[in-house]
Amino acid sequence: MTARGQIAVGGLGILLALLIAWAAAGIRIVDNRHVGCRIRLGQIQTNETPPGVHWVMVPIESLATVPIHTRILDYKGVEVLAKDGLRIHMDITVGYKIKPSKACDAFLQYTEIERGLVVPEIRSALRKVASQFHSTEYYEKRSEVDAKIVMALEELKNPYFEIVQVNIRNVVLPDSVVQAIQRKIVAKQEAERMQFVLEREKKEAERKKIEAQGIAEANRLIAGSLTENYLKWYQIQAIKELGQAPSNTFMIVPYDSGLFPVPTYPVPGGKK
Repeated sequence: MTARGQIAVGGLGILLALLIAWAAAGIRIVDNRHVGCRIRLGQIQTNETPPGVHWVMVPIESLATVPIHTRILDYKGVEVLAKDGLRIHMDITVGYKIKPSKACDAFLQYTEIERGLVVPEIRSALRKVASQFHSTEYYEKRSEVDAKIVMALEELKNPYFEIVQVNIRNVVLPDSVVQAIQRKIVAKQEAERMQFVLEREKKEAERKKIEAQGIAEANRLIAGSLTENYLKWYQIQAIKELGQAPSNTFMIVPYDSGLFPVPTYPVPGGKK
């Protein structure tokens, strides 16, 4: 082979190697947690590139990736205003996902999707729903308020992303609110205690009244049954029992001519 032919073959080999290197440089891999967005001559294309192996024409094209898996945002000490204007701080964790079909649109509108789109939207929605409750409700109805905030965030309508997880914790109320609520609780407990005492006294008064009525009724019945003959018989029985007591007993019993004979009883110094 002539020198000219060798040069031609060598040049062709170099060109082929450059072509292979150029082709290899354009290979891009998109994993299944992302979608790709092509950027052609500085223009972001809105057609999403699905996960897999793809080729871009460098340097005319490039391929940016947008995460579509669940990402967690952890906010500490987020300040919100309650309905009564008091400031409340809370820690909140939010999980979100970019919608795969809108990933390139979001990337076109917000180069930093999380900072430019997701965070402001979540903060705005959180403040909006938090302002619907009085500060005292965060203490007295904590679980109910938390549930409504979580529901409102999960139902947040945004064309580019969706909320998949919300967790609220460590809600901090102003000291003045906590003290006022505690005073209210103490006052309520004292009122309940006094109500209990009043109810107890009322029941005791009713019991005594019923008891007195029973005694009065019993006395009325007894008084109606105490005839003169019954009283005489009862007197004789009592004297008899005293006279038959194991110790010597001396009794002086007044009687009139109408009294029945009195049983004998021991006399001091007499025979048993």
